[in-house]
Amino acid sequence: MSSGNLSRIGLAGLAVMGQNLALNIAEKGFPISVYNRTTSKVDETVERAKREGNLPLYGFHDPESFVQSIQKPRVIIMLVKAGAPVDQTIKTLSVYLEKGDCIIDGGNEW
Repeated sequence: MSSGNLSRIGLAGLAVMGQNLALNIAEKGFPISVYNRTTSKVDETVERAKREGNLPLYGFHDPESFVQSIQKPRVIIMLVKAGAPVDQTIKTLSVYLEKGDCIIDGGNEW
């Protein structure tokens, strides 16, 4: 992905809800970058995007390249298990975020 071709949004957390939301966003024509701590989930989501119409979905195995692939100010939807995984994901991504970037916690704990 070239610097002139950045994603509009990022999504971290590719369990069932995260995968489906990412694919839905891509299906609407919005380029999206995806990341998951378990890299096999990233690969699975990228394969689904190809099968479902070569959708503009881009997978990343490391948090730095994931964050760098999103246009500024960055918006990242986070759909990870409530509790410690939320805190860990925020900590992991925050290292690469800048002032004005936004993480949306889309988890459904409450």
